[in-house]
Amino acid sequence: MSAVGGPGTGERPSRALRRAGTRPAGSAPVRRGPAQAPAELVSRRLRSRTWRVANSWWLAIPAVGLPWLAFLYMGLRGRRPTWVLAALGYLLAAGGAATLITMDGLLLGVLGWLLATGTWGLGLVHSIMANSTWLRIKAAFTGAEHALPQPERPSPVQAAPGPADPATRLQERLHDVVRTANRNGGRLPDGAVPAVREIEDVLRPLLAHVAKRGAEVEALHDLEAIVTEYLPGALENYLDLPEDYALTSRGPSGSTPAEELVAQLRLLADGARELQRAVYDHDAQRLSVQGRFLDAKFRRSDLDL
Repeated sequence: MSAVGGPGTGERPSRALRRAGTRPAGSAPVRRGPAQAPAELVSRRLRSRTWRVANSWWLAIPAVGLPWLAFLYMGLRGRRPTWVLAALGYLLAAGGAATLITMDGLLLGVLGWLLATGTWGLGLVHSIMANSTWLRIKAAFTGAEHALPQPERPSPVQAAPGPADPATRLQERLHDVVRTANRNGGRLPDGAVPAVREIEDVLRPLLAHVAKRGAEVEALHDLEAIVTEYLPGALENYLDLPEDYALTSRGPSGSTPAEELVAQLRLLADGARELQRAVYDHDAQRLSVQGRFLDAKFRRSDLDL
């Protein structure tokens, strides 16, 4: 019986965090920007609506007609040459508009005001589009967290006396994983929640069968790996990513994280069905062995008579 494959047990930062400038703990420092925050802190910042609003204050600068100042600040702070060049372009456009407005002639004045208005509108739209990228860069900076609330840790629950039945424990864990998928259905890609429910449809009766009849050690190990590691790990790794990145960014394989998640869930569904057949085949084999034993015993007894 082949074991079901799955993600590795070692944690690694997501692609979005690596693009934002984070690096795994213990790696050599890269002197390309400010000191980097831990990956866990970066992820919590990006998921916090309060933090995102507090760090979008710079949008007020282009709103009052100074897009060049906003992009100059972001370009120097985040070390993005393209934003510095954009700041230079907006500054030249603003200077040109001011020159035309101060010149004699109605036509030149109208052209100056049109250029000033167009520069303001383009700069504001450009700033709003660049804000998500700026937040990813800013999230990787160390420093104050702007009153970012710490995640609440659940209080430890004392286990009931006596050893818990492994199959019952796995049934409860499977229920929690499916509930997590249903609760985050709006963030998960199309096809992910149905795939999770398909896995549940296979594993729930299988776990009930194992709780009643028992199973081999290898089968129990594979069941535990799917329910406690592979399935929740795939969902948690995906939900840690920013939604726009997970849906649009493509990795070296050419797939987006959303497509990779659905593919992994399909593999887990196939592995669950394979495991189900192996458990049922083993029990059917025991029934067949008993049938041959009874056949040999009682047919021999009839001959002896």
